[in-house]
Amino acid sequence: MLNNKIVACLALILTLLFAACKKNDFKDLLAKITPKDTTKTVPRDTIPKDTIPKYTANVYVGGRVFDSLANAYQAVYWKNQVPVVLTHIKKTASVNAITVQGNDVYAAGYVQDENANYIAAYWKNGVQVNLTDNTTSASTSAIVVQGNDVYVTGFVEFSAVYWKNGQRFVLPGVNGGGGSTEGIVIQGSDIYISGNTGGKPTFWKNFVPAALPNSQPGYAGNIAVQNGDVYVAASYPKLNKGYVTYWKNSIPVTLGDGTIAILATKLAVSGPDVYVACFTEKGGGYFKNDKLNFLSGSAADVYGIAVINNDVYIAGQSTYQKKSVPTVWKNSIPIYLSAPIGKSGYLSCIAVTPL
Repeated sequence: MLNNKIVACLALILTLLFAACKKNDFKDLLAKITPKDTTKTVPRDTIPKDTIPKYTANVYVGGRVFDSLANAYQAVYWKNQVPVVLTHIKKTASVNAITVQGNDVYAAGYVQDENANYIAAYWKNGVQVNLTDNTTSASTSAIVVQGNDVYVTGFVEFSAVYWKNGQRFVLPGVNGGGGSTEGIVIQGSDIYISGNTGGKPTFWKNFVPAALPNSQPGYAGNIAVQNGDVYVAASYPKLNKGYVTYWKNSIPVTLGDGTIAILATKLAVSGPDVYVACFTEKGGGYFKNDKLNFLSGSAADVYGIAVINNDVYIAGQSTYQKKSVPTVWKNSIPIYLSAPIGKSGYLSCIAVTPL
């Protein structure tokens, strides 16, 4: 069984997927912002059927679904609401990241072996490729493909790492601590990675780390690069409120007016607009620039965001009929996904491509 330090490290790399954090204030803040009474949000059956949106892009989402027969979570992704089950094991597995190149679907995550060791892995069109063995505890957080090269970020034990075509590279730490990673972007010969090290949000460019400017411990989300500008999502807990923040070229941008607790999870950049998915004490939502938009339905957890053709797609999970349901929101309206091997599950990532 994993010890508490491994569990804490896993929580970082999975971007709060296990709803646990190293810092008590962050965990307490997460508890504060998790809606306790989902009956106060808009239930699915109050949404007129003719208003439930249709996809106008190819939408790929990944996560996990509870398999009641195996008594374990299985790794699953969906393309346009059609599920693909990647594992059939008696231990837990999950998809943490997804990307698409041409007709190929790449999903990254982890699997457990029979002794409950965490093994970092990715799947190409359903074929599993292990990145570690059962001698270490490891997981993945992001995946990108450039040409014939597959890049995957993650952690091994207490080290922030990435793999290129299966070869592992350890990222240097800062602030005297171990680390984990959350996102990766490849532009030309440059490799940008976001993550956490020494208790501080960090990004690396070609192995050179830079602790993002803030005096408080926090947690970095994913990273985006557009026109030479580098954006990193992150959150800082402070007192009873949370700062949903991103950095543009290491300059912090704080969103929200401080009246409600907010935690950022992921961001997306489209043209001049910056979108930040977040938890709030009033439910899930996202910022478009400085405007906060709440999601319809019982939005409990929000873990991924993508924008295409001015449509905003968000992946997470919501509560419906007292079950945790994998959910995609298009422009704030929910689309509930089927759980093919069980009755509950959640989404942790999203990718969209043109039809």
